[in-house]
Amino acid sequence: MQNQEPTKGFLIVASMERNFYLYAINLIESIKDHYPEAQIAFGVSEYLCDGRESIADHIFYVGDTQREKLIGLTKTPFDLTCYLDADCEVQHEDVSTVFDLLEASDSDILFTALTKEREYCYKARTFPGGELELCGANFVYDNRKQIVKDLMNDWKDLYWAQFYENTWWPLNEAGSPDFQLYPESYKQWDQFTLWWLVNKVDKYKELKYDIIEDDARWNWYALYIESLVPTKGPPIITHHSWGIDKYNKTYGNIG
Repeated sequence: MQNQEPTKGFLIVASMERNFYLYAINLIESIKDHYPEAQIAFGVSEYLCDGRESIADHIFYVGDTQREKLIGLTKTPFDLTCYLDADCEVQHEDVSTVFDLLEASDSDILFTALTKEREYCYKARTFPGGELELCGANFVYDNRKQIVKDLMNDWKDLYWAQFYENTWWPLNEAGSPDFQLYPESYKQWDQFTLWWLVNKVDKYKELKYDIIEDDARWNWYALYIESLVPTKGPPIITHHSWGIDKYNKTYGNIG
């Protein structure tokens, strides 16, 4: 009996704010424009919906926080999932190759990177206890692997304890929150939670992850300076993380 072909698709999540919904619709349309056969799952706060969400192939509802993406990651209907932040836009047909890259690798997850050379675009990357290197904005993962399922669940649960419940933070030798090595300002970042899990939790020493080849093409921040970020081709996915209004609930239609 031959192995069954894995299901493959993109995961987009929009919650809390009207603008995230509008950006997500634009992203889904851009995926379909460059990869018409793509399957797309859309996790969305139900009250944001106005009918345009029907462009997605799978729809599920999420709650009302800014980090519902972490819940969405655990609910993907696909074996191989490419997660993209809602404020991204696909601009090249090479987007169709993302699952091939994962299958050709020896990795459970392929991330895009946060690098020192591109640090001028990031709100936070280095801290006394380490540095963020894996970008949780755009990545592709194999949800058939139990260690990957566990990571997605632990990422969600630990972030909720870290930020929303305020019940977890790394401790110093005195048993108090270690804000010297891990500044309190990093509590807001789910990227710190990811860093902690893959660097400090023994369970995830077995996780196989890597940086996707030519990764800047897959997560081209709108403020990147081309001469400082060389790539082998034009951007595949542009990330409009700066210069957009994420929190204006009365924002009008786009497109």
